[in-house]
Amino acid sequence: MLRNTIILLFFTFNLLSFNYANSNEIWITPNADEYSRLSTGLAGSFITIINDEEISKSKHKNIAEVIASYSGMQTRNTLDGVEGSYTTIDMRGFGEAAKSNSLILINGRILNDLDMSAVDFSSINLNSIKRIEIIRGSSASTIYGPGAVGGAINIVTKSSRDLEDQVSLLIGSFNSSEGKFLLQKSINEEQTITVSGKTISSDTYRDAADFDQISLLGNYSYDNSVLSSYLDLSVNEKEQLLPGPRIIGGYYNYHLCNLYSSSKTGKNLGGSYATNSDSCNVNQRDDFANTDTMHVRTGVKFNLYESTKIFANTSYKDKTQKSFSASNSNTVSVPANGDRYIDTALDGNTFDFRIEKTSLNEKNSNIFSIGFDHDHTFYTSNRYRKEGESLGQVINADQKSQGIYFQNSLNLLDLSLVFSTGFRYQETEFQGRSTVNTGVTGFSSTTAHPIYNVTDENTTYNLGLEKKINSFTSIFARYSKGFRSPNIDERIKATTSGSFALKDQTSEDIELGVRLERNKTSLVASIFLMDTENEIQYNQSVNTNLDPIERNGFNLDLNYQINNKNNLKAALSYVNAEFTSGSLTPGGGGASSCDFANTTYCSNSSTWQNLMGGGASYSLSGKSVPLVAPLNYNISIESKISNSTFFDIELEYTDEKYVSNDQENVEPKIPDYYILNTKLRSDYRGLDLTFGVNNLLDKAYYDFAVSSTFHDDNHYGTRAVYPLSGRNIFFDLGYTF
Repeated sequence: MLRNTIILLFFTFNLLSFNYANSNEIWITPNADEYSRLSTGLAGSFITIINDEEISKSKHKNIAEVIASYSGMQTRNTLDGVEGSYTTIDMRGFGEAAKSNSLILINGRILNDLDMSAVDFSSINLNSIKRIEIIRGSSASTIYGPGAVGGAINIVTKSSRDLEDQVSLLIGSFNSSEGKFLLQKSINEEQTITVSGKTISSDTYRDAADFDQISLLGNYSYDNSVLSSYLDLSVNEKEQLLPGPRIIGGYYNYHLCNLYSSSKTGKNLGGSYATNSDSCNVNQRDDFANTDTMHVRTGVKFNLYESTKIFANTSYKDKTQKSFSASNSNTVSVPANGDRYIDTALDGNTFDFRIEKTSLNEKNSNIFSIGFDHDHTFYTSNRYRKEGESLGQVINADQKSQGIYFQNSLNLLDLSLVFSTGFRYQETEFQGRSTVNTGVTGFSSTTAHPIYNVTDENTTYNLGLEKKINSFTSIFARYSKGFRSPNIDERIKATTSGSFALKDQTSEDIELGVRLERNKTSLVASIFLMDTENEIQYNQSVNTNLDPIERNGFNLDLNYQINNKNNLKAALSYVNAEFTSGSLTPGGGGASSCDFANTTYCSNSSTWQNLMGGGASYSLSGKSVPLVAPLNYNISIESKISNSTFFDIELEYTDEKYVSNDQENVEPKIPDYYILNTKLRSDYRGLDLTFGVNNLLDKAYYDFAVSSTFHDDNHYGTRAVYPLSGRNIFFDLGYTF
């Protein structure tokens, strides 16, 4: 009853606002255009707009590095991916499930796929970006839809007319090289063609982790005072060898050839855990993950009246992924039953339609938008023991999602008070099944999934308020609700074997904040509280809906111009993510007793170790969510050496955190670490030079580790880690015509 009453009030308020005043335009959020739904405004939200000048000045190597320099943006990279290729961005502390709770978009188009793969930032040219919009918390759910529980990041590219012809070449450590170009041609005053490309090659910090990528983008745009339209075609080919983890800690280090202490760069080589020997399997096949993506997108913007705009966009995406993961006993010539070669096709189409109306009188203004989204994705995954062998398993999924939404912002009291409301209704239909040929070697015990159908309905809404106290101070507050549906990878490993069944995750959060801007100082800070229900997390060998989780914390971004030559920038964030109640039964998968050689340590077996074998449930109340670092900060100083030359130094700090799978909080934590980066950059008559050193002090560190039956075989403290890059040097030379 209460929810229905709130919804009714939303509609009543916004219909009244829609009919208000006359036809003059006002921008509540600056720099908004057809690629952003922020033009309506999300008052009360902690929003960061990073413009192209800031991106250019930062001289970061990739988008992930740019985003990580702002508060509340925890980043994680298990593979030391080049140019942010495999970077996970965690907004508001979701740990293992961060990829599915942070919505990433480019020009309003969602980049998150139906599977659990991370967004590929490496294919996006930094020079083509007009701005990056960071929306913290679930208020973005109303305008962008499911998946924005922790927040949303929308990358807006420049229009063709804003681009300049550019070429650049970067070389660096580990035989890394990167070439980029961007060419623009105006056909006439209304039509423009743009072509850009990017190629990357690197041996990377890790052995057997070679990375190669080619990206191309073509754009045609038409623009006049009434009608704007565009057509984008992009292709991206990526190949990467996967180095596997290194082993650290614990009493019983059975993969002696894989120890982190002896090698931080080596690949994971199989050894004999049963004999605790040093018999490394040097002939093991390399793991790899290759991806080919083609994307077509087109759309129009129509200025119906001076105050009314209509937007329509549609897209088609075709993505193929071919990957291989080897078991420890594998050799190049002789596969093992645990080997998996996976050939996956993921394709789909989207459509969105939006009407935006602005109104203004002498003291008040209003912007209202209403829209419709449609997304239909098809997933087919063929699985073999190795390439060329018989097909062992086929997984098929079909997901269709569509929603209707509105967002409204009303400026009152001489534009000093902004009130925002938003609402979305979303319906998601999922159908999936898998078939298994148990007669194929390696698939005799693989689980088949009968046809599973489910239709879920969700509503999201937000209320936001922002008040200007004086010429340099504003306060803001909001309440919002968000949700996300399980992705296909989570469904395949669902709690109930062979069912695909998982519940939708929901959340509610509130935020209070302040904005200060005076003279040469700007500061934005907020505190937040978020409650989630049915949160989807990995539990050893399965995914499950967990009991309620509460998150609270704060974010702070500061920019201070010390003097005419030095500028200080700082970002500070804290998040406490804890289970508030409930218990968890381990997913199983390991041995219930210590039955390997050299097992004297088993007499000291902890409760957690026994649980690894599928023991009794344990309480979750008060336990921290794994892979969430409570405290993070980033401090940088930019020094002006001359009018065209600058020196930057940046310190990044990440707090300690529990390893993946350790919901019981008994395993040794991932240690905290700090990284020091420096850059010397110069711009002169179109020539752009940057010399940089990342991880200047050559710090040995990692930001992901897992303790599970797949790696430690019931021995406390042994964990698989993924070392990240030591000191690396790069030189970037670019020219703008």
